[in-house]
Amino acid sequence: MAPDKPGFLEELKRRHVWRVAVAYAVAAWVLVQIATQVFPFFNIPNVDVRLVIVLLAIGFPVAVVLAWIYEVTPEGIRRTAPSDALEARSQQVHRDIGRKLNAIIVAVLVLAVALMGWRLLVVGNGEARSGSGPDVAAATPVRPAAAAPASTTTSKAPTLRATSFNPPADTLVVLPFANLSGDKSQQYFSDGITEELTNALGQNTGLRVIAWDTASHYRDTAQPATAIGEALNVANVLTGKILREGNEIRVIVELVNARTGFQVWSDQYDDALANVFQVQDKISAAIADALKVKFASLGPAPTVNPQAHDLVLQANALMDKAHSAGPFEQARKLFEQAIALDPGYADAHAGLGATWFDLTQYSTLPLKDAFSKDREELHKALALDPHNTRALLGLAIADQSEGKLAAARAGYERVLAIDPSYANAHLNYALVLPLQQEQAQTLEAAQLDPDNATAQNNLATTELDLGEYTQALGAAQALMRLDPHSADSAMGLALVNSLLHRGTDAVKAFDLAQPNTELAKALVAAGRLTYQSRLDPKLHVQALDAVEALRRRPDLDPSSTGDLLQLELALGQDATALEQLSKFCADFRVACNDLSVYPEWRPLRGQPTFDTLVRQYDTVSKSTAPASAATTP
Repeated sequence: MAPDKPGFLEELKRRHVWRVAVAYAVAAWVLVQIATQVFPFFNIPNVDVRLVIVLLAIGFPVAVVLAWIYEVTPEGIRRTAPSDALEARSQQVHRDIGRKLNAIIVAVLVLAVALMGWRLLVVGNGEARSGSGPDVAAATPVRPAAAAPASTTTSKAPTLRATSFNPPADTLVVLPFANLSGDKSQQYFSDGITEELTNALGQNTGLRVIAWDTASHYRDTAQPATAIGEALNVANVLTGKILREGNEIRVIVELVNARTGFQVWSDQYDDALANVFQVQDKISAAIADALKVKFASLGPAPTVNPQAHDLVLQANALMDKAHSAGPFEQARKLFEQAIALDPGYADAHAGLGATWFDLTQYSTLPLKDAFSKDREELHKALALDPHNTRALLGLAIADQSEGKLAAARAGYERVLAIDPSYANAHLNYALVLPLQQEQAQTLEAAQLDPDNATAQNNLATTELDLGEYTQALGAAQALMRLDPHSADSAMGLALVNSLLHRGTDAVKAFDLAQPNTELAKALVAAGRLTYQSRLDPKLHVQALDAVEALRRRPDLDPSSTGDLLQLELALGQDATALEQLSKFCADFRVACNDLSVYPEWRPLRGQPTFDTLVRQYDTVSKSTAPASAATTP
């Protein structure tokens, strides 16, 4: 009697189908891991990784079917004979083939375990040894231990983190995208695209995005995403690369979990330069999806003239680093050229409006002469794009500077409703709020933009208004570190030390300054001499001469005039300071909004002329308290 034919499961075992399936699945997993780790280093598009995964998935049923149909024998590959056929392989041959397949499965499993161990231990520990720890800013009360950037690129491999690092899940920093062109003169382009993407992501109300001002300090950093995330207290780090070739652009992006160091999402976008804003929207939407937050779309992204866009990016790069009128003048001309190429480009009009306001801060251009041009360009921008936050912020600043505080508050609130991560909007909004609310808004700005010198300046000013001199010292020291080229930083630190009766430290504040203009150098020298004269009265006349020489300079701008007023009051020249204060407040209204509480003005209180200025400009007595000069949009 013939033996019973084996059942289906027995036949699967006889034909080694299950062994082939296991070996294939493990080998496919190893290949996918290798592809996801190796392809990015050779700039192989992520679509190729997906292709590998799809092909491997398709190959699985093919491999199973082939294992059923064919068998491997000492004579080669042949069709599998039925179990009751004469040519069916013997039990010994069956066992030999089974042992070989088992050996292959074990080898592939060992390789998989080794790969996983390398990723989790070797790479992670290597990063922990090579990545520098955060350099905590001295005496800075609000910034979350921002790290000092190093060199080379951010590592992609994960690092095991301590459980104490638990940032809010909705926090994100966009690091400067790498410039793949090989031309350093094109850095403004990759930086500009990164800044635009940062601003676009900030309009997702479900995200808190670190400002570009701080993120830009991490260009070419060697620190892993985990270290940067911990330094800035953010849960997610976005890195990327940009290549521009002719009228085409390639953007490669990767989102990394800052707690684990593992990739959350990555993709590559190839498109025409004219569609760069559409690319940014696609990235924003993908990140919102990856982080499970709602994508805030304000309408279809515009198509832009590539040449005009390039000019705007150049102008923005100049303004980001400007400390004098020259760069703002250059930026103004670039914006005008962009508008000539593309009159419907809202960002170009908004940028041009901003330059007119900035020129009043860094030149002798009066506000009244600039505001008509400023407002004209800002209104043009809003006619083209009603949600343009730069233009909305510029108009709110103009309203504030002209004493229209209710309109200014409404403007700032509208900006923050669109972009809650806009640090400069928080800063300026703070200036039209009561002191305690002002302090809270300024702290919010400092947390969104830890390396923003203006945030530290306004924080120090607010704390001086509140009489918290010791706390103000920390912010003044941070300002000195962040903006050593400005004479105003040294003046602020000297004033705080003087209020704390630290005369020697007040003099040393000027030794920390690194002035980079002739006017700033003269201000620092006069400041040092002024505070030395308070310790050594024999230097008093010499200090008066230095201050008087500064007063006669034709390049004296409103900000520098404020520094001179501080020196005159420090030298006891109350009448001279009071005589100049009226014009200063007219030219720089927002700097006089706290006359009734700012300690610098204490010697003038009670004098009729000063009291008139308080009634005219001060808003603290009207339950609002601007801290210092409004920042540029």
